[in-house]
Amino acid sequence: MDRDTRPTPVSRTADTARSDLSGAPRSARRGPRKPSTSSLPLLTILETVDLGFTPEEESFRLEVQSWLQSNLPKDWRQDGKGGYRDEEDTELQREWQRKLYEGGWLKLGWPKEVGGRGATPVIQAIYQEEVARAGAPGILGRLGVTLLAPTLVAHGTDWQKETYVEKILSAEQIFCQGFSEPDAGSDLAGLRTRAERRNGKWILNGQKTWSSGAHYSDKSFLLARTDPAAEPHRGIGFFLVDMRQPGVEVRRIKQMTGGGEFSEIFLSGAEVEDRDLVGRPDDGWKIAMTVFGFERGGLAQAARFERAVEELATLARDRGAGADPSTRQRIAQARIEAHVFRLIGLRNLTRAQHGHAPGPEASLTKLYWSEMDKRLQETAVGVEGMYGALAPHSVLAIEDGRWQYGWMWAQAETIYAGSSEIQRNIIAERVLGLARGR
Repeated sequence: MDRDTRPTPVSRTADTARSDLSGAPRSARRGPRKPSTSSLPLLTILETVDLGFTPEEESFRLEVQSWLQSNLPKDWRQDGKGGYRDEEDTELQREWQRKLYEGGWLKLGWPKEVGGRGATPVIQAIYQEEVARAGAPGILGRLGVTLLAPTLVAHGTDWQKETYVEKILSAEQIFCQGFSEPDAGSDLAGLRTRAERRNGKWILNGQKTWSSGAHYSDKSFLLARTDPAAEPHRGIGFFLVDMRQPGVEVRRIKQMTGGGEFSEIFLSGAEVEDRDLVGRPDDGWKIAMTVFGFERGGLAQAARFERAVEELATLARDRGAGADPSTRQRIAQARIEAHVFRLIGLRNLTRAQHGHAPGPEASLTKLYWSEMDKRLQETAVGVEGMYGALAPHSVLAIEDGRWQYGWMWAQAETIYAGSSEIQRNIIAERVLGLARGR
């Protein structure tokens, strides 16, 4: 996908093409009479979009595949048969992160001047896709690597960069995120955790919730209100908090899946040195927006959904459910939706390659994949018949309960990172331009 030669994959009809000549004299626009576009087959009035990759990009894909073949042990690969729980494999994930760090993959998209490879969005997407296809485990410090480290490169002091960045990447230090609060989930401007400056330090009091991996993290990157009198989006600081100190208590939240990867964080007089404040005391909101800008899905998610559809088809064949026309239709629909999601990813990737920042249309992507996965998981549990009612940990559960576990997670996917209702409102108001409801 060459930035200079590949078009943004947005369909242009004959009508939009005609509008390009609207500024020309009528005589210049008049030509031989043509059939009405309404009588032409749809494909004849659409421009061709090249969805392939350049030879250089395909060469990079082979490089990634070769490295994974040599460095990803077979018993580390997730076979998609259930039993994989993040909180149970922390040491494996730490070791895998070290391998990726030593291989130079964790700085793939970073500028060359800070030690990265300066990879384009397409190259980064290819890497993510191949890692997902290989069934590689997650990395233990995912939030620190993908969100905090590049944020420190952009906003941190020299001391913060030298002290934290390489340790974050190498899994020597694990960071969790402390943004959400009981009364400030989707609206971070409503956070209530306070940070007061006393005797040359910041003293933090408050509560955070839904913090992934807080129970094994060394530190947290956390938002706290530094000026209660300021406007909601102002007076917020971005702090690096030691999770091992006496003023911090972590309580794991047990979910219906049986897992406890999320936690609550209680801050009671937790101390933070001035040097662990990122930016100015009121820069927190701005820095948080930088953090959100590093969140991405891309082709890795598409590869995972395509793999899940293949496994769903195998499940149906193995259970003898393929003879049911409605089951076949649902599996066919799942395959179609997974393919459409790949095309959505390619469209977003092309926009990124052309330097366009993600906008409100990102809500379309989040709404699409979360609702799609919910349908896919429901189909799988239905294919299992009566066995679909078993708990994931049951000894009689099919494929170690991986589909029941996936179904439970799918219920959360339409809620976290902005519920489907919120996404539909954003799409209606900011993408379609519809009037705001009362």
